[in-house]
Amino acid sequence: MRTASKRAVRLLAGKSRKFSRKSKGKYAKLSKMGNRGNVLSLSTASYNRGYNEGFNLAYDSAHDYAYQLGWEAGAAPSNFQGTSIIIVTTNAQRQHLQNCIESIYEHTPEPFEIIVIDNASTDDTAQYLKELTGKIRYRILTSNLGFAGGTNQGLRMARGANLLFLNNDTIVTKDWLKNMLACLYSSEKFGLVGPMTNYISGEQLLETTYASTEEMHRFAAAFNQSNADKWHVSTRLTGFCVLMRRGGFERLGYLDEGFEIGNCEDDDFGLRARMMGLELVIAKDTFIHHVGSVTIKALGEQRFEEVYGRNLEFYARKWGESHSLLHEVRQKLDGGSAAMNDFYPSHIVVRGVSSRLYWIENGRRHPIEGEAHHLSASRVSQVDLRSWPMGHSLPHHEVQSKLAALAQGACVDGVYHEGALVRSEGNTIYQVKGGKLHRFINEWSLRYWNMDLRHQTHVGWDELHRFATALPLIAPAIIKANNV
Repeated sequence: MRTASKRAVRLLAGKSRKFSRKSKGKYAKLSKMGNRGNVLSLSTASYNRGYNEGFNLAYDSAHDYAYQLGWEAGAAPSNFQGTSIIIVTTNAQRQHLQNCIESIYEHTPEPFEIIVIDNASTDDTAQYLKELTGKIRYRILTSNLGFAGGTNQGLRMARGANLLFLNNDTIVTKDWLKNMLACLYSSEKFGLVGPMTNYISGEQLLETTYASTEEMHRFAAAFNQSNADKWHVSTRLTGFCVLMRRGGFERLGYLDEGFEIGNCEDDDFGLRARMMGLELVIAKDTFIHHVGSVTIKALGEQRFEEVYGRNLEFYARKWGESHSLLHEVRQKLDGGSAAMNDFYPSHIVVRGVSSRLYWIENGRRHPIEGEAHHLSASRVSQVDLRSWPMGHSLPHHEVQSKLAALAQGACVDGVYHEGALVRSEGNTIYQVKGGKLHRFINEWSLRYWNMDLRHQTHVGWDELHRFATALPLIAPAIIKANNV
């Protein structure tokens, strides 16, 4: 596996190849793929074929072993100064996906790679993807992980300095990516950027009158004139097309897989970005075409309403009153920024994809040595896990001692212990972290971190006001797949 990773370094050396369009065959081929520096080389094609086969085998059958030996090594040489375009598809009429991919090659001179995640389609999508081996990278899943889960798989495979989610039923247009990148990199505060389109809810909707694909492209060519005056900071971006920097993703983390199939995961993602002090921006100088809700419509109206209802319930359970929460966070940041782990508690046991447990304290993760399987650990993603710098190892009995000390109460001889929990007269629960009080926003966040069974010291308002309050504590994104 290490040998393969070294070979990948050589294969990813910025080569390019000119592909020709083939008019014959069962399926339409990619069109107008010139030598633009964004198409993978012949040698890379063989790497991609091996990557897809090995990826599915290694991570599905022995992910722990594969992760330990290959995940970090494989990630190291993968980054390139381009954009990873992640497309998730599920039984959504292969022609839409084909049109989307062809339009990317037609209208994207900037460096890019395409990653397609097939969410267990039962049509001919898998065969189509195999025909594109060497031109795209893909993964064919055996079960439907939903939009969030599928996108997370694509994020894990992505190599670009920029990351972009794109619906499979979109058609991109002239200068689309150039304009969005100009917007994204115009300000460090701009965290997520999305374009305008013809079929969407909210501020990104643009009324159009074109009646054919040719008319649409003429309309878009005239519309897509880069103009900073048209970059609009918004409170919401829909997930049909979202661009971000890799650095932003490494602070923000994965989409929450607690949302089923699709819907609300983009609102959750945007809220987290805004809590970090980043802004959501609509590039109103950029238009792409969107057929609209092809995958969701395939569910049927009744099934869609059931899924949407459960997702709304999950969002409310996770965030409570999100508007007041965001206002509170923005006040405490006072124009600054934060990372997701600033909203996580301390003095907890966590694990990532493997069985290795870590003790989180003072902003560091400490590997727990010895028989620690009896400790209750909270599952976090690899991105979240790596956001805590590595500390020294701790024997499991030392972690047990720390937990036992916290069970004795928050205050000993007038001194409040770091990591201890206190409960106010109004039944709000706080953790002492960094000498300040951080409140758990709700029962969901308390339970996720296994804090609901810990000792909570009751304190009065006068005692409570001795402390300054800091950022609230939330639950991380749920990760259901065992390899992110």
